[in-house]
Parts: sequence; C-alpha cells; structure tokens
Amino acid sequence: MTRRNRPGKFGEKIGKLNKLLVGWTNYYRYASDDWLLERLDGWIRRKLRTVKLKQLKRRYTIWKFYVGRGIDKRHAWFDALSGKGLWRMSATPQSHRSMSVQWFRELGLVSVADRWKVLQDRP
Repeated sequence: MTRRNRPGKFGEKIGKLNKLLVGWTNYYRYASDDWLLERLDGWIRRKLRTVKLKQLKRRYTIWKFYVGRGIDKRHAWFDALSGKGLWRMSATPQSHRSMSVQWFRELGLVSVADRWKVLQDRP
C-alpha cells in the first residue's frame, strides 16, 4: 500500500492504510510492547513522507511544498537540492517539520500506538 510507484492520491492511500492499521491493531491488542508500536508508527510516517516526496517529483515542487508548510526558503533549498534519495530525504529535519505528526493526524492517519492504548483502557 505504501509503495512509492503505486498510483493514487495521497489521501486515498492513507484511507486504505487506516483500514489495515485498525484491523492489525485490533488483532494484536494483547501485545505488551508499546515501544515497538511507537517505532512502527514512526516507520509508517517516514514511508508516507517518501511517498509524498515521490509524488512531488521535482526539486522545485519539493521546495515549494516545504516553503508552503513553513520551512525557511534557504533550508528548503538545502534539502530539495541535496543528492539524497527519497528515503534519506524523508528523515531530514525539513521533512519532519513540514510533514509532522500533527500534519498526518489532520490527514486522518491512525496511530497504531494511540489506538493500542485506547484498547488497553477498555475492560
């Protein structure tokens, strides 16, 4: 679902991924390691950042996206013009600030760790 070359809109990919994540969390609700779920959440967000960067395609559009999300123009160019691959670019501070956890929540991405904690509170 998160392959970079898979066609589709970003919001649709998140919607499909949410169905999988909710089902997966319900299945593994009796797991005892919440730190593993938090790491999984981070990996999912990083993978989605690579998908978004792939959809932007060009350096200029990446720069425009960063600047539109509040990144300083100079730092946005540093990241957009770097020779890093998409996976490494998804781990840069500019990517984290422009595509933050809050941004993913606004898009509707389900957090596996948060969902697991809600399931743990139920009797």
